[in-house]
Amino acid sequence: MDNRFVFKKVAPQNVNNNVQPITFYLKEQERLLTELDKVISQEFQALKDKQVMLLKPLSEQKSHLMVKLQSNDQKLKLHPDVALLKTEYAAEVTIIKNMMASCKYQNEVNGKLITMCMQSNNRLQALLVGVRDVVTKNMTYNAKGNASARGPVRLSVEA
Repeated sequence: MDNRFVFKKVAPQNVNNNVQPITFYLKEQERLLTELDKVISQEFQALKDKQVMLLKPLSEQKSHLMVKLQSNDQKLKLHPDVALLKTEYAAEVTIIKNMMASCKYQNEVNGKLITMCMQSNNRLQALLVGVRDVVTKNMTYNAKGNASARGPVRLSVEA
């Protein structure tokens, strides 16, 4: 008995070779970038208003749009009329590149805002830890093991 593994050629299934006109993909890029711009603006507003619960769905939506943009861009690169992007469709390509640059800039602004929020939270956390440490230095326990703070200094002040 022969134990060799032989690869058999199999016809691809569900292959859709319908290539759309290049203008279809260009319009799709514009539509996706317009939607991405809206999501990035919503993200900025959520950050500004400290609505943290909105950030995760917006981030997921932004990621989903970026995958679609990348996929559509790949279809443009592999399009039979790709050479027309530099000649006949140069104006549309410039508009799309400008839209992408605008989205990238706004996303960088949001990233800096996120960094600033994180730094602010870290400073607040350090302050709270410091306050907690001062209080716990003066912590006493009763016979039942319950803790109580007596204040930063045990002073008896009489007026």
